Amino acid sequence: MFDKGYYDPANEPDIAYPYLFSYFKGEEWRTQVLTHKLLKEYFKNAPEGIPGNDDTGTMSAWAVFNMIGLYPDCPGEPSYTLTSPVFDKITIRLDKAQWGRDSIRIETIRPNADAVIIREVTLGGKPLNRYRITNDELLKGGELKFYLK
Repeated sequence: MFDKGYYDPANEPDIAYPYLFSYFKGEEWRTQVLTHKLLKEYFKNAPEGIPGNDDTGTMSAWAVFNMIGLYPDCPGEPSYTLTSPVFDKITIRLDKAQWGRDSIRIETIRPNADAVIIREVTLGGKPLNRYRITNDELLKGGELKFYLK
């Protein structure tokens, strides 16, 4: 689909396809490379800077989630597939009374600007040896660090 140019991000059912690679051990890098490529190719800071119709923010949310390195690819399941963030540091502010903490921090350490493949991930300072994380794990860990290569 991607190799032959059949992927169409404007066709919203297709937007979850890049994350399927993360379900296969050893192929997770494809999700990371594809999401960066798709962000660069289809999302611009300009009029008509998103592909297709934004349908109550669907395409904008796709871009924002990918830029922070998390994507809720399975509706109804409170978890995320990890991909490499665009930003070096992100702080998501939370209501402490509701979530038990006032923020979640995401940090990206990259050897150069072109690095997009995840070498290692830590959650709360401990290694995370997978490319999916539940919302509860993210809240409890508080800090997610991506080390790219």
